Amino acid sequence: MTPPLCSVIIPAYNSEATIRACLNSVLHQETDAPYEIIVVDSSQDSTPDLVREHFPTVTLIHFPRRTDPGTARNAGVKRAKGNLLVFIDSDCIAEPGWLQGMWAAHQNGDWRVVGGAVVNGNPESLVSWAGYIKEFSEYLPQAQAGLVHSLPTCNISYRREIFERYGGYDGSYYPQEDYLFHWQLIRGGEKIFFEPSIQVRHFHRARLGDYLRHSRRFGVVTARVLKITDLPGAFFSRRPWLAPLFIPFLPFIKFTRTCARVLRISPGMLLRRPLVFFLLFLGMLYWGIGFVEGVYTKQADRDGGLASAQPTFDRVVG
Repeated sequence: MTPPLCSVIIPAYNSEATIRACLNSVLHQETDAPYEIIVVDSSQDSTPDLVREHFPTVTLIHFPRRTDPGTARNAGVKRAKGNLLVFIDSDCIAEPGWLQGMWAAHQNGDWRVVGGAVVNGNPESLVSWAGYIKEFSEYLPQAQAGLVHSLPTCNISYRREIFERYGGYDGSYYPQEDYLFHWQLIRGGEKIFFEPSIQVRHFHRARLGDYLRHSRRFGVVTARVLKITDLPGAFFSRRPWLAPLFIPFLPFIKFTRTCARVLRISPGMLLRRPLVFFLLFLGMLYWGIGFVEGVYTKQADRDGGLASAQPTFDRVVG
């Protein structure tokens, strides 16, 4: 067999509803670059059984307890054979030219980190639209290609030496482990390139409660990341006595900036769904509540209830 040039790594947790579509999309990529697929799973549902039964060429790594995505990705990297590490999430579907786009961008440009755009995978839900816009407004398909400060881990690729030099993700900062890792890369002089033609469809939370809880956790961990970096907002995050001067305005500022960005790039996305404005602002409020918690909690929960454990390795071959 030809050694893989690319390793596609997919963290999974209770993904039985989406893992088949995800893996089918990755297996049927239109590319000449040989690649392998690694699923790093910590599910309590039938996800690992589905992978074993229906995808015999996929390498399965299974953790016995729930594990954060950053730790799962790091485990996949250790097992990977390719020099190009490509990440997608188990609730995403890759477009047919996705992997070829990643490969070509690394071959044709002087980039060691490349990622692409995110498309809303369940557009029938207004809550999904709110979550999509809140998290991915900077990475819309209509956005311009260029250098960026960060990229979402559901659609990103790294040359292997990046992980060897910078040590990978710190899973205790989920769901902002990518934000922290990319800050480290930028400090180290690396460049992160965004190519909007490289696309995945991401299925978002469709239940209001799930969306709000996730927004709140984003706020908590954002404050924690700012405390240990020099990113915008770090000065106030490290000085709780100054925080009351700016925290009440943060949800309004984020809401205004996000709406302005989307209305500039793709105005119909919001104008055709006016209720999303309300849901988006509600999510920003919950983000702000979480941010307050992160600022004023000295010893935040390091893993959010996620347990790290030693995985079992299951190499399934046809």
